[in-house]
Amino acid sequence: MKKDYLVQDVISVMQEIAPAEIACEWDHVGLMIGDAAAPVSGVMLALDANQAAIDAAIHAKANMLITHHPLFFSPVREIDYQTSKGANIKKIIQNDIHVFAAHTNLDKAKNGVNQALAKELDLVMPMSLEGAEVGLCGSLGDDSRKLFDYAEFVKLQLGATGVILNTDENREISRVFIQGGAFEEEVIPILKLARIGCVVTGEMKHHHMLELEEEGIAVIVCGHEVTERIVLPSLKEQLLRKLPNLPISVFSGHKW
Repeated sequence: MKKDYLVQDVISVMQEIAPAEIACEWDHVGLMIGDAAAPVSGVMLALDANQAAIDAAIHAKANMLITHHPLFFSPVREIDYQTSKGANIKKIIQNDIHVFAAHTNLDKAKNGVNQALAKELDLVMPMSLEGAEVGLCGSLGDDSRKLFDYAEFVKLQLGATGVILNTDENREISRVFIQGGAFEEEVIPILKLARIGCVVTGEMKHHHMLELEEEGIAVIVCGHEVTERIVLPSLKEQLLRKLPNLPISVFSGHKW
């Protein structure tokens, strides 16, 4: 017999997968728009609650949208329907869509963004670095790899349109630190002490790339989106284990 699920049932499972308590202090996660007591017809997973993802949810008849990036970070002072964000909020409410976000808590989760990224990029025994709030460190196995070869591997594995390196030296690398999304500069001193040979991330400021190059640490920047969307299929599987028969779709990032 098919069970009818409520928004709260999905939220409870998300809390098991990515507890809100482990989110960074500055973050804003949880229910953004909606009613926890409302029934769920289906779930759409996406990185952002943008127009394309909202349209995908409507197309799939999914009235719950779970995103990685929060719809709201700071207090809302106005909702202007003439702006893209205001128009999106209007569409969300008009179509009775419930929006929930799991951000840095999903980054840090046991089977979250960085774990999925580490698995995809062949990191052996990925683990946290002491003092680094987000990100994982691991080796590339018994043999080191050439930087340019590994950069090409990263590009292909993640489906990136390209990568940016901070060096033109095709050095050997073996110890890698990965951080999906945006690189956090606070971790730089920790990377130096941990003797990291290469950092893979979604985006990094130019002067931080230069600083790491000065320390002999290579950087592979491959795009914010591609380093985070890798978690969505895994998140779908985790949700279905607890919520069988609930229609769950993954938004690929393409417009409907």
